[in-house]
Amino acid sequence: SPRRDDVIMNEFRIPRIQSKKMLTIVVVVLLCNVIIASSQVAVATFNNANGVIRGTVTFTNVTSGLQVNVLLSGLSGNLSHPWHVHVYQLNSSFGYPLVCDTAGLHFDPFYANISSTNYTSRCSANKSLCEAGDLAGKFGVIPANGTDGNGDFSASYVDTTGTLLVSDCVGRSVVIHNIFTGSPVSHRECANVYAALTPPTPSSTTAALTPTTPSSTTAGAHSVVDEVKLVALLVLLVLVIA
Repeated sequence: SPRRDDVIMNEFRIPRIQSKKMLTIVVVVLLCNVIIASSQVAVATFNNANGVIRGTVTFTNVTSGLQVNVLLSGLSGNLSHPWHVHVYQLNSSFGYPLVCDTAGLHFDPFYANISSTNYTSRCSANKSLCEAGDLAGKFGVIPANGTDGNGDFSASYVDTTGTLLVSDCVGRSVVIHNIFTGSPVSHRECANVYAALTPPTPSSTTAALTPTTPSSTTAGAHSVVDEVKLVALLVLLVLVIA
């Protein structure tokens, strides 16, 4: 028969191992949250196979606030393009362009409400009174045919209001309105915002905007957040099996 001290040790060994597993799980979860929260760069990539826009909207935390770099091609039509950060990520189970309807309302945690009376005048006079995600209100609309009249647009802005940071953008989406595709009705194009290690550094507008053909709405939207989640999942799986 086993000695008493062996029995006692076995009784305590199991909870010790379980406690070690639980501690590891807690550490992994906290690490994931820290990495995501500390991200200083986020990118929305417009690269939909059924859309006409190609390019990126990049958000970077800087000392003075939030820098927003825009690099797009494929803009057309006679209407300028309002653009906003919307509340939700896109539900890719919906077909294009209906997927943009899943973005929800503009990101507006301070209830500025773009539909309210005198919003335009208030936002124009004081950018801190704009909706946090109203990029058109803060920086102006994107020109109908881009900066050069040929559909290309590049610009850099800094939001000094403090109402929008990278952490506010990650996990949401950017929607650009009034996109013309040859039909009488204009529509929207949209892209999810993902955390990134570094902002994209294209050598020129055209070089960065070579069209590709992703297999789905969110294809190519890879990010450090996805990698962190994958690592966390693998660690948890190993702990469960062990």
